[in-house]
Amino acid sequence: MSLQFINGKDLVSSVKSGCEKLGYNREKVNLLNVFPVPDGDTGTNMYLTLQAAVKEGEKNVDKPLGKVARAISSGSLMGARGNSGVILSQIFRGIAKILDGKDEADALLFAQALKSGSDTAYKAVMKPVEGTILTVVREISRACEAEAKKSNDLTACLKAGIDAGYITLEKTPLMLPVLKEAGVVDSGGQGLLYFMEGMLEALAGEYYFQPQKHEERTSADEMKTEKEAVSLDFQYCTEVLVKGTDLDVDKLREQLSPLGDSMLVVGEEEIIKVHIHSNHPGQVLEKCLKWGSLSDIKINNMLEEVHEQMLVWEETEPENRLGIKKIGLVAVGVGEGIIEILKSLGVDIVVEGGQTMNPSTEELLVASNEINADAVIILPNNSNVIMAAEQAVHLSERRIEVVQTKSVMQAVTALIAYEPEGEIDEVASAMRQEIENVKYGEITYAVRDSSVNGFKITNGDVLGILAGEIVAVCPKIDEAVAQLLRSMVDDSTELITLFYGEDISAEEAAAISTMIQEKYEDAEVEIHYGGQPHYSFLLSAE
Repeated sequence: MSLQFINGKDLVSSVKSGCEKLGYNREKVNLLNVFPVPDGDTGTNMYLTLQAAVKEGEKNVDKPLGKVARAISSGSLMGARGNSGVILSQIFRGIAKILDGKDEADALLFAQALKSGSDTAYKAVMKPVEGTILTVVREISRACEAEAKKSNDLTACLKAGIDAGYITLEKTPLMLPVLKEAGVVDSGGQGLLYFMEGMLEALAGEYYFQPQKHEERTSADEMKTEKEAVSLDFQYCTEVLVKGTDLDVDKLREQLSPLGDSMLVVGEEEIIKVHIHSNHPGQVLEKCLKWGSLSDIKINNMLEEVHEQMLVWEETEPENRLGIKKIGLVAVGVGEGIIEILKSLGVDIVVEGGQTMNPSTEELLVASNEINADAVIILPNNSNVIMAAEQAVHLSERRIEVVQTKSVMQAVTALIAYEPEGEIDEVASAMRQEIENVKYGEITYAVRDSSVNGFKITNGDVLGILAGEIVAVCPKIDEAVAQLLRSMVDDSTELITLFYGEDISAEEAAAISTMIQEKYEDAEVEIHYGGQPHYSFLLSAE
């Protein structure tokens, strides 16, 4: 199908399709991950970055192309994870620069936007390395531009870029000895091509199949599997988001440069994303703190990750090395935001349901069987779903454990202890222990007159419910939230989290959040869009 122009809606749908295509293949990308360290997370990092981009794009889907591109760029930056995710965010940033102010784009303009994305990504990396995603995106953009000058057909343009990308991908082992040694192509480049294929499929309205090679490691013997063979100059992967005013990307990059390598410092005057491999993460954070407030701090010991990934690889049977893990996750939930949050925390399949729409044992069993894992943990997230989940335990041929979460808020806390390559008994036990650290509540409306727990309730009253029991009956939502939190928060509370439902606007949610922060100054307050029906707010106190 020939396509002459794309608008904002086209861009959102194509990026979403690309995200889904990468998500489907992310474990294959993870298994290719050997540069800069074999930590097996490139596919996941790119996928989660794209999810954040799609979320912002969908919020602005009815706006002109330029504004949609900027929203996607902003979302990818805020959600960027790892080197590959940050580079991907910079590709979107470059694209947004060219599309700024445009209502639509033809093939040539879109190809020029891709070239700008490539150029921006190269500039963001302190020491660009050929044979990585950078090389692949550069050759994709060149081929797209060449094709666009021949014919104004966006699908032909993207197809030419993907073809060139695969040719380049096959050459990456010649550019990076570590790839040749492992018998793989670059993981970031492969992830980008999965994404581009998904984009093309959405724009063309049909599937575009490209033979894909080197998706598997040739053998364990070709990898350096002995721990002593792994040597890292810088051990800790450090990521942080810096927020402030008049931030200077170049100066911060210069200050951090002596502290490590694989550094990416990108952003704007009000927000900067930092990613660096360093032996002194504390020094990194101290330098960043001088510029503004810090959030989304992540510090990972890459040497431990390398050893764990290699051990998993060595112990996995060859025929099961693509995508299988020890423990998969099924969770019950409803609401666009809640489903997205659960998936971002590691849930493989979310079975839609909850209050008033309890999923069946069969639905939970089918979902468990669809996951490529040795065992599965089910999070019911509702007291009325626990029994159905327990039945699935007895019907399944594989090991299933039910962690008896009665709320999504308990599940979010339990997922702190989730380890996909851990031992099922230990992981399930740890998740159950995490639940003990959280109090959860809900804000909803009465649908009829009644009397409960000494309260006289009138149809339309706002109810505050703590762990299944009504503790507040109020005429207004903010009053109910305040009363409910008085029953939940004590001197030990460090974090208050709220998910706001489909009947609450972002402005109303922000006002509630401000009220809570003023009341509980010593606690951190987080608020997220849940999109759940029936409940105006879901709350937790930890």
